[in-house]
Amino acid sequence: MITGTVQEAHFNRMREIVWVMVSALVLGACEKKEPQAPAIDTSAVLQSDRMFSMEGLSRGAMLFQKHCAQCHGPEAQGHPDWQNPLVVAAPPLNGTGNEWKRRKQDLIAIIKNGATRQGEPVMPAWKKQLSDQEIEDVIAWFQALWPTDVYERWRKANVAGGTPRS
Repeated sequence: MITGTVQEAHFNRMREIVWVMVSALVLGACEKKEPQAPAIDTSAVLQSDRMFSMEGLSRGAMLFQKHCAQCHGPEAQGHPDWQNPLVVAAPPLNGTGNEWKRRKQDLIAIIKNGATRQGEPVMPAWKKQLSDQEIEDVIAWFQALWPTDVYERWRKANVAGGTPRS
């Protein structure tokens, strides 16, 4: 278990890697090319309980920017009005919203099948555009943004098969 200052340093290093990936994608998007996986220093792979491969994170970052960032924001920060029930606005996926309360199979189902609110579609279904592996990569990418305590709460609840407690 990582604690205190070491945990903060670990989290800051993870954030740095994610920001490098996002920056590379944003700069690449300015050239109006198909998104390409950013170059990542694989020697900087983090030592943690998170089972993310650098290749998967790179693919997830690229796919997120291509398919999800328009609504959820390029940094997965969500729309400012995401908590307003009168507004259809994408929630944050960076660990500051409620996504960590969802089981993994629920995250996968929402991405595959979309979401509705009061019978109205609020998120498109991606099952025809994204493979199962691509969905896993997108989830891994936004989970890499989660603070350690949020990810640990989610992981423990998913291992136990329950729902995380806030």
